[in-house]
Parts: sequence; structure tokens; C-alpha cells
Amino acid sequence: MINTKVLISAFLTTAALTTTAFAESTWTLEDCLKQAKKASLKLESAKLREQSADISIRQAKTGNYPTVSASIQNTLYDHPFVYNEDHYRLNLGISGSYTLWDGGATSLNVESKTLTKEATALATQQTERSVQESVLNAYMSLLAATENQRIADASVELAQAEFEHYSKLYEAGSITKKDLTQSQSNVLQKQTSQLTAQLSVSTAKTTLRQLLELDDNAEFQVAAPETNIESPDSLEPLPTFEQLKADAQNAHPGLKSDSVSVRAAQKNTQVAGKGSSITVTLGANSSTGLQAWQSKAYKDQLKYGWQNSITLGINIPIIDGGATTSKVLQAQVSETESQVSLKEDAKTLENNIEKLYLNAMSADMQWKAAILQVQAESEALVVAEEQRNAGALTYTDFLTQKNNLEKAQITLTNAKYTSLLSRKLLELYQGKLD
Repeated sequence: MINTKVLISAFLTTAALTTTAFAESTWTLEDCLKQAKKASLKLESAKLREQSADISIRQAKTGNYPTVSASIQNTLYDHPFVYNEDHYRLNLGISGSYTLWDGGATSLNVESKTLTKEATALATQQTERSVQESVLNAYMSLLAATENQRIADASVELAQAEFEHYSKLYEAGSITKKDLTQSQSNVLQKQTSQLTAQLSVSTAKTTLRQLLELDDNAEFQVAAPETNIESPDSLEPLPTFEQLKADAQNAHPGLKSDSVSVRAAQKNTQVAGKGSSITVTLGANSSTGLQAWQSKAYKDQLKYGWQNSITLGINIPIIDGGATTSKVLQAQVSETESQVSLKEDAKTLENNIEKLYLNAMSADMQWKAAILQVQAESEALVVAEEQRNAGALTYTDFLTQKNNLEKAQITLTNAKYTSLLSRKLLELYQGKLD
């Protein structure tokens, strides 16, 4: 009979094994987070939005710059009943203008665009948080899947060894054909579970690889000290919910971005209201020209036709068909939307923190319970082994007990990494992984 102590030892040792990896292809959690920050397409898109916001600021500032333009006009004309006249006219000129006063619209627009850029930068940080959260989920899923695969591998190896042993016993007439068939069926079931575990590892690896933007043919392993943690008691105690909530609110880039967006929207409302403001513009012009073909005094025409002018223009809006009012109303709607978004995001953050906190506490308790369950199933398997040797337990019941131990070990692995993931997510929300 296969030694049950060897079986139990194999299961318990599996939980403490670390992922085997070579130096050139080993990825720790920190490595994965750094790679995601560097290569994430979502982050790249967010950074492009920052550049666009910076360009918008430069465009807004041009409202305070003078404008200068040159013009060259060539005109062909004809009077059908007038004789002996030129039919070509040339006009040359340069003009410039500068807005002396626009009711402060330009400066308000610059302030609005500056706030928008600040909000965009904070939104980039929030995108980075989102990418980190995805990496954490994929990383812990891969660790759990890898440990479950090792459990499945060990189970297949033991089932095959047991079948070989039972084959010899059957040849010696010590067991029945039914026991041998059940043993063979057990091998096939364990191999099926092994394939499922391998698929889970492959899927988790693909998810993590895609998040890290690695090539399709990239081979990598994860190396995590987390696999050596045997109990939640060896981890730092969870902070209070009030402390977590306060830390998360202070460190959450999304809330900061929403808050800045509200201020930008308020500036936009003020800008919209400046559509009915008086504008004062200073203009200057210098021009000359000539009328050619039959005339020969081109130089004199250019000289004596040269004129300079300066203009002070004052524009007083009286009726604009309600355009300014419509713009103000639309800006006010956007401002209200920004305020609502801020409140909604604050509530969402509070709900997420509460859920994560409860999940972390629950996962710790499930982890502890799973440890006790593995110990209980291990002891039960020892008893089942003794009963089987004494002929007081059928092989079917013995297999059931072995499967119970394996299920308990898988439950332990899942509970462990659920707890570790919950703790890491709380650290992320607290800003400790930035």
C-alpha cells in the first residue's frame, strides 16, 4: 500500500514551494508593476492626453499675443466702354492687431486649460492605479494557479504509483478487479484535473503577459516570496476601516482629478459669460500699390500710394441671438456634471474600500479555516489508511478521503492568495505601491 504519510507530506510541502524560475526570466511583483507602468498602452494613451492638454494651454495663451499678417493682391479688371486704361492693379500691405481688453476671457481660458491639464495628469495617475490593480489580480491568479498545478502534478504522480502498486497486488490475488479498476479510473481523473490546472496556468500567464505588453513567444516565470507565507498570523494586522478610508481618500488620484475638473468647469462657465463683454482692439496697417500695364511710373505709384494707419476698435455686443446665454447654460451643465461625477466617485471609492476591507477580513478567516481543514483531512487520511489496511474501509471510501485532502489543499491555496490579493489591493488604494 502506498504510504499515506508520503501523500500528506507531498500535499503540505506543495503549499510552501516557491515558483521555480531562472534569473533571466524571473518576474517579481515589483518587476511586473514597473513593466506595466513602462509599457501599458492605456498609460501611453493617458500620457498623450496630457500632451494634448499642454497644447491646449499654449493655444489659449495666444489670445494675448499680437497678430501680424501680410497681403498681396493682384487684380485684373476691365471697363468695356472705357479706352486707354490699365487692366491690372497690385496692392501690397502688412497689418497687425492686438486685443487690449476682452473682459478677461483669455486669462480665464488659460486658467481653465491649466486646471484641465492638472486634472489630466491626475487622471493618468488613476489609469496607472487601474493598470496596477489588473496586474495584481493577474499576478496572484498566476501564483494560485501554479500552486494548484503542482498539487495536481503530485496527485497524478501518486495516483500512478498507487495504480502500479495495485497492479502487482492484483496479480498476486490480494485485491479485487474492482479495486484495480477504481485505481486506474482515479489516475484518469487526476490527469484530467492536471490538464485543467495546466490550462488555468496558461490562461493566467497569458493575461499577465498581455498586461505587461510582452511578446507572444516570451517565456517568463514569477518568483514571489508570498508563496512561503503559511498563515495570515505572520502578516501585519489590517488597519482600521476608518484609517483605510482616510488614506484612500487622500491618496486617490481620481478624486483629486474630479476636484480639479470641477474648478476647470467653473472657469469655463466664467469664460462663456464673457461673450457679452466689450472688446477693445488696437490695429495698425501699412499698404501701397500700383496700377500697371499702360502706366510707366511704377516707382512713383508705390511711393505716393504708401499709407500708414492705426485703429482703435471697440466692439459692444448688443444682441447676439442668445448665443452667449446658450454657452453659459451649457457650461453650467458641464460644471454640474463635474460636481456629480466627483460625488459619485467618492461614493464608489468608499464602497470599494469597504468591500475590500471586508473581503480581506473574510479571506484571513477562510485562510485560517482552510489550514485547520487540511490538518483535519490529513489526520482523517491517516485513519483511513489504517482502516484500509485492516480491511475495514473500502477502496472507494479511501479514495474519497484522499480527494477530500486534495480539495482542502486547493481551498487553502485559493484562500491564501485571495487574502494576499485583498491586502495588496488595500495597499494600492492607500498609495503604498506608487
